[in-house]
Amino acid sequence: MTTSPDRIHVHNTPVELFEGIDPIDWEDLPGSAALTQRLIREFAEDKALFRRLLLAVEHDPYLWAKCEEDVVEDKIVLWDDVEKGLRIRLRMSTDYQQQLAHNHRFSFTNLVLRESYLHRNYVARNGFDEKTLPDDVQPVLLHEDRAGDCFTIHHNALHSTPFTQLGTISLVLRGNPVKDRAPVMFKEARGREEAVEEWARSTAEPLSEVEPEEAGVGTMFWRVGEDRESTERRAERQMTREKYSYWCQELEDIGII
Repeated sequence: MTTSPDRIHVHNTPVELFEGIDPIDWEDLPGSAALTQRLIREFAEDKALFRRLLLAVEHDPYLWAKCEEDVVEDKIVLWDDVEKGLRIRLRMSTDYQQQLAHNHRFSFTNLVLRESYLHRNYVARNGFDEKTLPDDVQPVLLHEDRAGDCFTIHHNALHSTPFTQLGTISLVLRGNPVKDRAPVMFKEARGREEAVEEWARSTAEPLSEVEPEEAGVGTMFWRVGEDRESTERRAERQMTREKYSYWCQELEDIGII
């Protein structure tokens, strides 16, 4: 299998840690958890490697196009080897995040680097889709993920990991997508009451593929991959050079790189 030429980092920025790794079988959750948790911890501990990949991102059009500013978080993609099912990205909280019950388009391992967030696991009666009601989704486990904690999640797991502290930073090693989109449900409202009411009146089916800035309890939307987003939507979410420079300096100042 040949490597796509637009992923220049795979060949031009060699990473010994990733060499010799076979394609990750994310359906073997125990096996993938053991491997990816080791990889992500070793990566985070190698600050010289971490820094090298972070500073290379802005010079790699493929990675740069995946760096985003979203409603409550920023994301920087550091590496993407689709042949091995291995993408590493940073998540940095920029605002308080509500409980959003959701599953994912991919399985992944998460390592908390700074601060913490509250983690809820749910069960949903009769499955979880656009017809699910808020009372059908009930929490079954609540725990706090603190700096140094690491976990692996299957793409079908239903959970929420709201940022409870500004500046929470985590490192994610994720697999390739196995779904085009994944549903998300607000378990608590976002925004001022009057704004939420206006948003609810103006919302029409089908579910939006854009995360709303205001939403009431039970509001749902789809998270989708970049291939389903319009050029205008990608431009709206694209991280600015100024924000990227800010995060590079911040990660250095707090000792992550």
